[in-house]
Amino acid sequence: GEAAHASEPAEPEFAPAEKPYGAVAVCAGEGMAELFRELGVDRIVTGGQTMNPSTEDILNEVNRTPAETVFVFPNNKNIQMAAEQCIPLTEKKVVVIPTKTVPQGITAMMNVDFDAPDAQAITDAMTGCLSSVTTAQITYAARNSDFDGFAINEGDYLALLDGKLFGTERDITSLLTRLAALAAEREAAFVTLFYGEGVSQEEAEAAQALFTEACPETEVSLLSGGQPVYYYTISIE
Repeated sequence: GEAAHASEPAEPEFAPAEKPYGAVAVCAGEGMAELFRELGVDRIVTGGQTMNPSTEDILNEVNRTPAETVFVFPNNKNIQMAAEQCIPLTEKKVVVIPTKTVPQGITAMMNVDFDAPDAQAITDAMTGCLSSVTTAQITYAARNSDFDGFAINEGDYLALLDGKLFGTERDITSLLTRLAALAAEREAAFVTLFYGEGVSQEEAEAAQALFTEACPETEVSLLSGGQPVYYYTISIE
């Protein structure tokens, strides 16, 4: 009944600072969220692509982060402004890192040393590494549409490279092959394939094999991202 419910500790709306630095990341997909948590992100805001979170959604997670300074990774250029609007609305110090994709957010977290002497040093280190990451995303055209002035036909698979159209194919393997060739041409040191909710482990392993074959010198990793909308989100570094 009511009493039993009341005894469960409610999540604090505002977590007092237990540490100097914390982090909040925006992402969609359980695998993506899990990876950010493993890298030390305190709170996840679910969203991206089709459902951009509001300033309030981000602010709630900032306030629940038990740190004085909270780094926020919007991981999408359309969410950056909502994140920046949190800055004057909380007594915590909010620093928005301008990550445009989830792979950029992951790289920023991997390059962070929370023992750094000040927030500016951390901000510079995180921001400085973003340009080393190229993000490819593969999605599907559910209808005829126009993208960047290119006609996209219903049933096409399309690849975006850092948000710009890279190419379309009727067949997803052709698109993956083209992206693998691009990674080889760029002499990528690391490629990570995050496969989405509609992709089987078997299909994802076949995609990984394409990249391994095209880029024998590259460390190619495969992770279940579980993200909607994008079959693959590929980090090329």
